[in-house]
Amino acid sequence: MFASSNVTGVVENAVKANNVGDVSEARQGRMLLTALLISVLVMILLNVLVGPFLWNKVFRRLVPGLSTARWYDTLALAVLFALIVPH
Repeated sequence: MFASSNVTGVVENAVKANNVGDVSEARQGRMLLTALLISVLVMILLNVLVGPFLWNKVFRRLVPGLSTARWYDTLALAVLFALIVPH
């Protein structure tokens, strides 16, 4: 998904931009934060829609001992991998 340091950096820049007196910097910070939130939502939506299909139709053929996965199983697996794997 996204590296936590990238997300933290975007949020910190958005907060700093809102505290700045310059309107254009504040607007740019809000736009970056909005873009990050939209991209995270799109990634979650793609995982919810495509993840179970890929797990149940493709990955289970490769490893026959696996059981079927529901949408929240693949979402939880993606969150787990995002936390474990450094970016």
